[in-house]
Amino acid sequence: MFGSGRGRRVDDQGVPLAVGREHRLFPSGIRKALAVRDGGCVFPGCGRPVSWTDAHHCVPWSEGGDTSLGNGVLLCRMHHVLIHHSEWEVFIGDDGHPWFQPPPDPARPHRRPAPLRSHGRRTMTVHPTAA
Repeated sequence: MFGSGRGRRVDDQGVPLAVGREHRLFPSGIRKALAVRDGGCVFPGCGRPVSWTDAHHCVPWSEGGDTSLGNGVLLCRMHHVLIHHSEWEVFIGDDGHPWFQPPPDPARPHRRPAPLRSHGRRTMTVHPTAA
């Protein structure tokens, strides 16, 4: 499925899915792949459509994060700002999907809540690790 050309990961049509640090903004090929994977804002409980979203680097560009499908998620503007200005964290899990780490409960600051999976993977169970 993935080939390589000049250090880039591409799909079977030659569309880049990773451009490393060559570009800060997500090119249209990666944005389309994010749209397919995420289906809209991935923040738990949101569901705003793809057309209302920004592409967000999980590991920030300013901290060495690359521009790739594996380091990007779609977030609506409200949740994009929340991630940047709060203790919420987003990461790509071992399953290749976005997961969210909520901020600590002020009553228990040394105990982090369990990560939440993206809304895009709704299942018929409330078990947090269900696929």
